[in-house]
Amino acid sequence: MKKSRVLPIALLALVSIGAITVEKSISSRITTRVYEVMPRATDVTASVPLFDLPGNVVGDSIKSVHIDIGEYQIKESTFKPSLAIDARDISKSKPNLIGTLDVTATISAATITQLTDFSDAQIVGNTLQVSVGSGGLGTAILVPKYSGNQIYFELQGVSIFGSEIPADSLPADIKDQIKSKSVRTLKAPQGMSVKSISLSTEGLALTMHGKNFRPTNLGSTF
Repeated sequence: MKKSRVLPIALLALVSIGAITVEKSISSRITTRVYEVMPRATDVTASVPLFDLPGNVVGDSIKSVHIDIGEYQIKESTFKPSLAIDARDISKSKPNLIGTLDVTATISAATITQLTDFSDAQIVGNTLQVSVGSGGLGTAILVPKYSGNQIYFELQGVSIFGSEIPADSLPADIKDQIKSKSVRTLKAPQGMSVKSISLSTEGLALTMHGKNFRPTNLGSTF
C-alpha cells in the first residue's frame, strides 16, 4: 500500500522538476534575446507561467512572458527607468512579432524631483508639490501629463493656509512657467502608444501599449 503511494508522488516530483527545468531554459533564452535587442538594459529577468509550458514547447508561439529590467538607458535621453514588460502571443519564427505588448517604465522618485527644476519638490500621494509665493507660504500642487512625446507637470492648484485655489483661477503665465520648468522629451517605442501616466512615492510610471510589435523596435527606437 505504501509503495503504491510513493510511486505517484515520485512521478509528480519528477514532472515538477522537469517543468521547472524547461521553464528556466525558456526564460534564459528570452533573457538572452532581451539583451540582444536592448543592449542598454541591465538586470534582466524573465519568467513564463508553468501552465503554458506544453503549448510553448510544441507550438509556434510563446503564449505569455513577463520581463523585468532593473535599469534601461532610454535612447537620446537622461532617463534610466526600470521596465516591467508583459508580452503575449510571441511568434517563434523570424522576424519575431509580439501580438500584444504592455510596457511600464518607472522613473525613480529621486530622478523626478531632481529633473523638474524645482528646488524643494516632493511627491505627496499622486502629486508633486513645490513651495511658491513670498517665503514659500503657498504650495503648488502639480500632476503629471504626457502629450506630444513630452512628459511635464501641470498645475492643478495652489494651496495657501489650507485653502486651495484651482488652476483655472490663476494666470496662464504661471501655468506656462510650471510646464516649462518640468517638460522633458520621452518618445514611446515605434509601434507603441502611451496609455497612462501616474505618480507615486515609487516614481513616475508611464504605461505603453502595442500590437503586432517587432521586438527590435524596443532597442532601436526607445
